[in-house]
Amino acid sequence: MMKYLILSLLLGGVVFTRVTAQEPLPAETATKTAPPHGSTDPARAYRDAADSLDQDLRSALDELAALRAVIAAEKPAIATESNRVAADLREKRRQSEIARTAKDATEAAFEKTENDLKIWRDERAYLESLVLDFRKTREASFPPATAPAGAPDAPLALVEEILSELSLGSGPITLAGEAVADDGIATPGRFVKMGPVSWFLGDDGVTAGLVADGNALRARLLSGVMSHRDIAGIVNGTADSITFDPTLGSAIALSDSESSLTDHLRQGGFWIYPILLLAAIALAATLFKWVQLARIRQFGSSPVQLILGALERGEPGSARREAAAIRHPARAILEQGINFIERSPDGSRDDLEECLYEKYLEATPPLHRGLPFIAIAAAAAPLLGLLGTVTGMIETFRLINVFGTGDAKSLASGISEALITTEFGLIVAIPALILHALLSRKVQGIKATMEMTSLAFLNGIKSK
Repeated sequence: MMKYLILSLLLGGVVFTRVTAQEPLPAETATKTAPPHGSTDPARAYRDAADSLDQDLRSALDELAALRAVIAAEKPAIATESNRVAADLREKRRQSEIARTAKDATEAAFEKTENDLKIWRDERAYLESLVLDFRKTREASFPPATAPAGAPDAPLALVEEILSELSLGSGPITLAGEAVADDGIATPGRFVKMGPVSWFLGDDGVTAGLVADGNALRARLLSGVMSHRDIAGIVNGTADSITFDPTLGSAIALSDSESSLTDHLRQGGFWIYPILLLAAIALAATLFKWVQLARIRQFGSSPVQLILGALERGEPGSARREAAAIRHPARAILEQGINFIERSPDGSRDDLEECLYEKYLEATPPLHRGLPFIAIAAAAAPLLGLLGTVTGMIETFRLINVFGTGDAKSLASGISEALITTEFGLIVAIPALILHALLSRKVQGIKATMEMTSLAFLNGIKSK
């Protein structure tokens, strides 16, 4: 930087000297300062200026060399300090990366430990719920356990008690307790347990039966399964056969929950009745349409050829008899054509075509009669089922607002209405949709036969 500054100053001085030497002086100044004749010439002055510039340049170069020497002397110390600072920076960065890695590892380990702790807590809660359910089930069939349920060692005491019962041997276990009979009266007696199956012997000598699990606080009996004497024989070891429920009461509970068709429909609420009305209408329309179309018999081109031949021979009566044997709506078209030929033998083709088309239009509406009712049932039944679903859910939420979600039985009516209406809506709509498609296709085939018959009749008359 210093070198460029000195060179620029020197160049500027040279340019200034040259400009000064070459610039002419004013006349008055030249007259006053002009040396006497025979003094120093301009060439000598130029040489003196050049020598002065050389001296300045040498002195500037000497100063530049001295400055370079100073920089060279200070450069090793600066380089050493720069390398030390760079090494310290790299070390700090390495330590920072190590600290960041250790932090991430610690956070990952902490998160894993937290997840493991949550899993252990969930497993503990699940095991406690299993023990609680087992305790409730056992107390529903047998006397309460010796340790209270809220005691800290209650689960262990319950396990020890069960193990002690199992260690009594492979025979039946007898425990004292109470059970609820069919009349709803709690009867004291003895429970006879063999494996997962339990029976009850009442002290009155009459009450006896298979113990079924239930939500009540007392064991519930299934009467009529085994008599008091048979259960006593199990206790005494003299029973020849044992009667028990392999599903442990689930099959009996399932049979009790089954309802009849009338009860099932009654649970559907108000909107089940419009759906049943649509089903009745669609069924009646389908039966009517099926009977109507079953009477129609398809035919080929032979009857048309026979009619045309009779007309060509001039025998309209014979043509009518051939047409009367046809069991198809096309018979009316052929009879209309026969009447037209008999009435106007020289009539034009356009008039005959208009006459046949008029009869075709007249025979079309009876073919479509009843199909709209089936289509309406197929379209409206799912909508009514959806409407019943909406009203059932509204009723369910209303009951939730009143009774809460603790008792599911109070919500059963709204849920039943929501699901049953949808079920019957689809039961009505799907068969109605299929039947409407089949009957519509049958009608389209009949109409196509009528059109072909009309064209065959027109072409046959034209070729006469």
